[in-house]
Amino acid sequence: MAPVPHRFRNFDDQAVFEDSQERATKETTRNFVVEFGKNEAQVAFDLDANHIADLLKTERSLERPVRWINIWAPNQQVDTVEVLGFHYKFSPRLQAIIRTVPEPSHPAKDLKVEHRFRAKTFPKNDPEVAEKSIDLPTTAIPTRIRSVNTSHYEIARQMVSYQSVDVGAHFLCIGANWMHQAPKPKSKDDESIVPVDAHRRLWSWLILCDDRDTVISFHEDPGVVGDVTETHLLRGNVLSVFCQLSQHGHEGADPVSMQSVRQALPESASYNAGIEGASNLFYYLFDDWRAVYASLSRFHKRLEALQTSIFGNLTKKSNSTPDMSIIPSLHMLGRDIRVRQHLYEGYFNLIQRILGPSDKSVHESVTYSAMQGHNGVVVAPSAHQRFERLGDRLQLLILSEMREFLVEKDALISTYFNINAQKDSEATARLTRSATLLAKLSVLFLPVSLMTGYFSVQINDLAGVYTARDYWSAFAVIMSISFISIFLLSKSLMWITETLEAWVKSTTKYCKKAVIGRRPEIDVEEEDE
Repeated sequence: MAPVPHRFRNFDDQAVFEDSQERATKETTRNFVVEFGKNEAQVAFDLDANHIADLLKTERSLERPVRWINIWAPNQQVDTVEVLGFHYKFSPRLQAIIRTVPEPSHPAKDLKVEHRFRAKTFPKNDPEVAEKSIDLPTTAIPTRIRSVNTSHYEIARQMVSYQSVDVGAHFLCIGANWMHQAPKPKSKDDESIVPVDAHRRLWSWLILCDDRDTVISFHEDPGVVGDVTETHLLRGNVLSVFCQLSQHGHEGADPVSMQSVRQALPESASYNAGIEGASNLFYYLFDDWRAVYASLSRFHKRLEALQTSIFGNLTKKSNSTPDMSIIPSLHMLGRDIRVRQHLYEGYFNLIQRILGPSDKSVHESVTYSAMQGHNGVVVAPSAHQRFERLGDRLQLLILSEMREFLVEKDALISTYFNINAQKDSEATARLTRSATLLAKLSVLFLPVSLMTGYFSVQINDLAGVYTARDYWSAFAVIMSISFISIFLLSKSLMWITETLEAWVKSTTKYCKKAVIGRRPEIDVEEEDE
C-alpha cells in the first residue's frame, strides 16, 4: 500500500487534470480527496479506510489548508465512514443511516406513468398517508434498517422534501434530496404518454467540520447506471465544483457556471484561509443551481406545451375525440410543481439553520469568532453572505415562480373545461337547429300528406273527376302556402308562443279568482238551507 502523500498528484497539471476528469465520471470511482489553497492543489482517488485514517493524522500544509473528502456510495465503504465518524464524533444514529443500503431503484420504471388512472396503493406505515407514525429507536440502530417502508432511503424516496440537520460537537451535517437530470428514454417504448419531470432524486450529506478547513460529502448509491453520460448527469454539480478546483478547469468554465473557491482565498497563507475555502466549498456544494433552473425551464416548456394543446382544441371539430392525455398531464404537472416547491422551501429552511439566529448579522462587525456556533463549526462571512443571497433568490425568484406555475396550471384547467363547455354548447345548439329543421320539414309535408290521402280515397262520386294535372297543381299550391306559412310563423313563433302563454296564465288566474270568489257564497247558501 503506497503512503498517502505518494497517492496525491498535482491537480494543476494538465495531464493530471484530464485524467482526474475521466476518473471522476467513472461509475467504479468511489471517492476522492482534494487538498487545495490559493496557489496549489492536489488530488487523490479511491483511498481506503487506512489511507483516510493516516490522512486525518497528517498535519495540514499552509499552502493547501482546505480539504474536501467526497464519497460516493458510502454503504460500500463502511470502514471509511467509521473512520470519519470516529474522528469527528458522528452520532451512532448518523453513522448507521449513512451506512444504510439503498433499496434497488429502477429510475426508468419510476418515471413511467400509466395512461389510465389506477388505484394507488400505499404500503403499510406509508409516511405520505400518515397511517402510522414512524418510531425509530434511539439506540442500537443497525447498519441496515430491516423494515423497507421505514428505512431512511424509502422515506427520502416517498417524501422528496424530507431533510435532516445534525449538529455535533465537531461538525454540522445537513442532508437532503438533490434533483439530478435524468437521461432521455432510449426508445419510444420507454417514454410515458404523460410527460413527467425528467429528474432523478439522490440523497446527499454535506458536512462542515470544526477543524475549520474540512468538508465531507456523502452521496447515495444510485445503483446500476446506464453509461458515462448518466453518471455525469448524476454527479453534475460535484464534478463542476471538483473540476474548477484546478486552474485548468476554472479557466475553461462558462462564466455563468463559474464557482470561485480557490480564487476567493487570500493571497497569503493564513489561519483564516482554511475557514474561507471550506465555507465557500460547502456553499457551492449546497447550491446546485443547474438542477433548480433546469426544473424551472422544464416546467415552462410543459406549461407551454399544454397551453398549445388546450388552445388547439378550439380549432378541432366538435365531433373529433378530445385529447384525453391533457387531464392526467395537468394532474402530473401540478403534483411535480408542488413537490418541487416543498423541496425548495426545505432548502430555504436549511439555509436558515446554517445561518443560525437572525441576530448574527454579517453586517454588524462580523468576525470569525462571531460566526462560530456552540458546536465550534465556523461559517466564513463571505459564505454567510452567499447563503443569505441564495435564500433571497429562493424566496423571491424560485418559490414565487413556483407559485406562478401553480396559478397558471389552475388557469389552464379552467380554460380547458371552459373550452369544452363552449364546444358542448355549440354542439347542443347545432342539434337544436337540426331538430327544428326536421320539425319544420314534417310540418311542411303534413298538408301535402293530407292532400295526397284525399286524392287516394276510393269514393265512387270522385272517381275520374281529378286528373294528374289537378293533383300536381294542388300539390304546388299547398306546398307554397305551407312554405310561406312556416317562414312567416318561424319569425313570429316566439311572439305567438309568449302571447299564448300570457293569455293562458291570465285566463287561469281569472278562473281561479272566479272560483275562489264564489266559494264563500255557495257555503252561505248551504248553511241557510
